[in-house]
Amino acid sequence: MTFTVGSLIALPDLRTRSLTPGVGEAREIAWAHVCELPNPWLWLGPGALLMTTGINVPTTTDEQCEYLTGLSEAGIAALAVDSQMLKAPLTPPTLAFAAHLGFPVLETANEIPFVTIAMAVANAARQEGTMRVRSTEQLYAALSRHPIEAPIDDLLLDLAQVLGGSLRLEQPHVAFNAAPDQAAPLTPGMIRQTKSGALIVGLAGRGSPGLVWDARGVTDAGLLQHAAGVVGSALAVKLAAHRTEWMHGSLLLSDLCEVSVPSEPAAHLVAAYGVKPPFVLAVAPSADARDVLDASHAEFSAANAPAIATIKDAQVLVLAHASSECDEALEALAGEHTRIGVSAQFSDLEGLQTALRQARSAVIRNHQSGNVLRFEEHEATSLFLPQGTEQLRSIARQVLGPLTTYDQQRGTSLTHTLQVFLEENRSWVRASERLYVHRQTLIARVSRIEKIIDRDLSSMEDAAECWLAVQAAIGCGDLAPSSDVPLLGGLADTAV
Repeated sequence: MTFTVGSLIALPDLRTRSLTPGVGEAREIAWAHVCELPNPWLWLGPGALLMTTGINVPTTTDEQCEYLTGLSEAGIAALAVDSQMLKAPLTPPTLAFAAHLGFPVLETANEIPFVTIAMAVANAARQEGTMRVRSTEQLYAALSRHPIEAPIDDLLLDLAQVLGGSLRLEQPHVAFNAAPDQAAPLTPGMIRQTKSGALIVGLAGRGSPGLVWDARGVTDAGLLQHAAGVVGSALAVKLAAHRTEWMHGSLLLSDLCEVSVPSEPAAHLVAAYGVKPPFVLAVAPSADARDVLDASHAEFSAANAPAIATIKDAQVLVLAHASSECDEALEALAGEHTRIGVSAQFSDLEGLQTALRQARSAVIRNHQSGNVLRFEEHEATSLFLPQGTEQLRSIARQVLGPLTTYDQQRGTSLTHTLQVFLEENRSWVRASERLYVHRQTLIARVSRIEKIIDRDLSSMEDAAECWLAVQAAIGCGDLAPSSDVPLLGGLADTAV
């Protein structure tokens, strides 16, 4: 327990009372010293209790106020004077000025030697040191009582009983009621006060929560930082234990995306990570994919949302159980600078490839950083196309079905060639540049496409039909949209 001005006044044997009742009684007294010099603030420092018989205490109100100002600015805890030895009593205006400063002025009975007060302060400091050591030992002992798999809330409850008050983990921007990008960074060990009066201590780097301590009375910053160290260690151990699990989950999701795991065993493997249907797949492109992957693990863990994640083609892929917790984690992951696309919900992992195309389609259409765009939130691709996924797929297959089958059997990419050719308004020059092929090669490909789908792309009617089929394939997630051209292009009258 911290020894304060109020603690000193409360000791009956010291026979000390406040001449400024209620003022500064929470100020900490670290040590006590007698000083009869006219400028004691040059010799004493913060936390000191200045005791004086009043030999050099000024006699006029103005000089007394200057004297108290010097003490207050030096951080001296309080002034204690002898009740009978002052040359001139402190005037009522002087005491009123002390109250205005928030500086406590005490009066000790003449029969009480100042050394008695000094010994009381020293004993209190020694007891406080002993209690702090004992409390520190209790804080670190609590860590050993809680295994890795135990909920972190159990540890917080144990630590709170040692400190007195309540402890919880909270993201800094939540504690300060600010947007994620507007909250000031909280470095490890830093203590800040929230608007509600609670204190928050930084635990780790970006994306990590802070330790919020809410209690009344004097705060022992040292013990609070020790508690933060204990919690930070526990979280680090949990993180290290989870990294192996996350790595295995990453390998599993990568295999699933490559269709190297049959659907039925895949469902059991995914369920082992707590990820159960209905599923959603999220895609987050980033130049710092590794950082986003780490952030996704942190955010989904914080939201208690089961998920596995991996990196594929410089994009972070997250497979999760569709839930409000998942939505919360995705919003937190997007933050201010990350774009995220999310697939429609699906119940069978056989639909993972379609979900991946849907999520990538959504993220390409998502032009706003810090935004999460879901596949079903897309605006209609055309006024002439339905909204239902199965209806779109049916339309696409009527025209593109033979071409898709041809690509799958021969390992070609004629469907993509058709898509680019139409997006470039049937321009041979621009389409060949985008496809990195010679114009004659493109002409040969388009001729083959026309034979396969039985359409004439020089005909506006057939070209429009193929264009709508391509948009329907994109809309249902069977075809990935192009990221370098507008998706709602027009059709020129003449092929160039």
